[in-house]
Amino acid sequence: MLHIENLSVSYGSIHAVRKLSLQVEEGEVVTLIGSNGAGKTTTVNAICGTIPSKGTIHYRGKNMSGLPTHQIVREGIVMVPEGRRVFPKLTVVQNLMMGAYTRKASPLELQKDIEAIYQLFPRLLERKAQLAGTMSGGEQQMLAIGRAIMSKPKLLILDEPSMGLAPIVVKDIFDTIQKIKQQGITILLIEQNATKALSVADRGYVLENGEISFHDTAENLRSQDRIKKAYLGH
Repeated sequence: MLHIENLSVSYGSIHAVRKLSLQVEEGEVVTLIGSNGAGKTTTVNAICGTIPSKGTIHYRGKNMSGLPTHQIVREGIVMVPEGRRVFPKLTVVQNLMMGAYTRKASPLELQKDIEAIYQLFPRLLERKAQLAGTMSGGEQQMLAIGRAIMSKPKLLILDEPSMGLAPIVVKDIFDTIQKIKQQGITILLIEQNATKALSVADRGYVLENGEISFHDTAENLRSQDRIKKAYLGH
């Protein structure tokens, strides 16, 4: 589905990502793990067209390099950004409707989709009239994911979904990621919490200093001593 070859991103003389190559096949959860500053968010920003890059990005056989972000969203790639970035002065329902802005759908269809989001996140139903800016961090993360799903993504990119959340909320978020996968949505998961990421992923890439240092199945990565020592707290 997503095939990236020799992706490079520089900020002046700083090489944030160097000749990165990765693949995400349809139906997979693939995680990109690494420490803070390794280049994870830079990588997904390049995929989504928000920063310039070199190399090739093919999605479903189409070259996406150089396409504007709104066109990339219409092609089916949708990102939940780091830090959630909900619209704070809009209600939960209004935020969810914003997620569907690229779609041509009837009000009845949109309402059915919103009801499906409430099934996934019952807390959002309780908060549907509340301003997003007054919600907790965990609730905002649920809303950000729900808003992205309203775009009907084929590839959902989650950038640091556990950042700043309490452990019990992190568990709920990762349980939801598994439910989203069961709905047939392919996921590229960017995460510092390698233990959680590898628990839901099919495959993983380890990014260090802007370069891929390891790539294997999630199960094999969990068993490698270097990965355990560096990222899994063993």
